[in-house]
Amino acid sequence: MLTIELEPDTQQLLDAIAQKEHRSPNEIIKQLINTYIKGNQESELLVDIIKELPEFPSFADKDPLELQREMRDEWD
Repeated sequence: MLTIELEPDTQQLLDAIAQKEHRSPNEIIKQLINTYIKGNQESELLVDIIKELPEFPSFADKDPLELQREMRDEWD
């Protein structure tokens, strides 16, 4: 078992959310922790790896297909 100390404002918000959702604060915290853990586990799926790649400003706001066509047109 783990005891968590919350700021009074945070405790009030958590209690209000729990009451609104008809759940206990404990259930909400468990769900949040599980969601956090699942979100931070490293995935080996290519789709997930691609999501973590940095965005290059040179390709921002450009249609990939149109960019490819422009590059091919340069070869002709």
